[in-house]
Amino acid sequence: MRAIKLTVLMLAAVVLASGLGFGEKITFWHYWDGANLQALQSLIKQYEEAHPGITIEAVFVPGAELLTKLQTAIISGKTPTIAIADLIAMPTLVRSGALIPLDEYIEQTDIDMNDFFEGPLAYGSYEGRFYSLPVSASNLGLFWNKNLFKAAGLDPERPPRTWEELVEFGRIIKEKTGKWGYELYTAGGEGTTWQWQVFLWSAGGEFLSEDLSAPAFNSEAGVRALQFWVDLIHTYQISPLAPWGLFGRGEAAMVMDGSWMTQFFPMQVNFELGAAPFPYPADGEPATNMGGEQIFIFKGDPDLQQVAWDFITWFTGTEIQVQWDRLTGFMPIRRSVAQDPAYIAWVKNARPLLLPFVESMQYARPRPPVPEYPRISDIVANYIQEALYGRMTPADALDKAAAEVAQLLR
Repeated sequence: MRAIKLTVLMLAAVVLASGLGFGEKITFWHYWDGANLQALQSLIKQYEEAHPGITIEAVFVPGAELLTKLQTAIISGKTPTIAIADLIAMPTLVRSGALIPLDEYIEQTDIDMNDFFEGPLAYGSYEGRFYSLPVSASNLGLFWNKNLFKAAGLDPERPPRTWEELVEFGRIIKEKTGKWGYELYTAGGEGTTWQWQVFLWSAGGEFLSEDLSAPAFNSEAGVRALQFWVDLIHTYQISPLAPWGLFGRGEAAMVMDGSWMTQFFPMQVNFELGAAPFPYPADGEPATNMGGEQIFIFKGDPDLQQVAWDFITWFTGTEIQVQWDRLTGFMPIRRSVAQDPAYIAWVKNARPLLLPFVESMQYARPRPPVPEYPRISDIVANYIQEALYGRMTPADALDKAAAEVAQLLR
């Protein structure tokens, strides 16, 4: 009996020496399910085993409900200790005043902020302070149907690398097979804006001004990007105005889609797949858009905040992120993960379609971290559709969109 008591006391001493409270429990709200939930539970168990006396209570909240539930918890003062949220929700949460700034914790820890990719970091930064850290990421790239490339006489291992080649290959495929060369997301909403931003950035444009106070997409680069979309449909005639899903059915040879589809496409399609970084203009620059989640701490008990920070630094550290990304298929949030030999070996052997997405993280750009973004996205998508359907010129459509967006940002 005495030995047991001594063991407990020794464990308590270890925890106290590490700066963490003994017998502390933090609550963690998230919306990860399926394989992602299993991965989270496995890592939480690993953390608890390495930190006796600390309990992480993970609470699943459906993704469609999480932001509303967090906002309700903020109003009632009954927030969890930590939570994650989609990137787009972060501007609203940061400005709520309910999150603690992380700068003092960062300064007291050996965490290398320069190791994080710049794109994901943008969502946690506000008025010169950090309120969240990236914990997962995804991005966009090119998928192509190798069977249709072969049928068209193209090299099935050689995807287009430029806009010009995208058109060239698409025309050959349309002529030789009768299938569409490239599938555009023309259905509107965030899907349209999200994909079009990649073309805008590749052409050298910006979505909003540097200080996020004004629209910037109605520029020469913006007109070029939207005109290219219009030309894909009406001039080159390799893309249709049609409901989404042609690529998966083998009716289109190429498509822009997310890194998560490296897991799902192989189970859904009956043709050989290829994946690559998305093409950009010969005189442009590589770019991709990204999704993902941020993790943050709510104001409350300082002792629990310290425990929460320890968990976050552990969870976002290179070693654990390598495990997390292998278990979930998420993209690296850190350069050290993207360059980790074991991780790269796993990608090449187990998930080769994922490699171009990993390589593209260095070019991932953030959607503007402003609370108005969802409404801005809808406005831009609506006017993109006006141009695609020939009801406006690209220049007029973007100018009209910019005028409405400027009103929102005032």
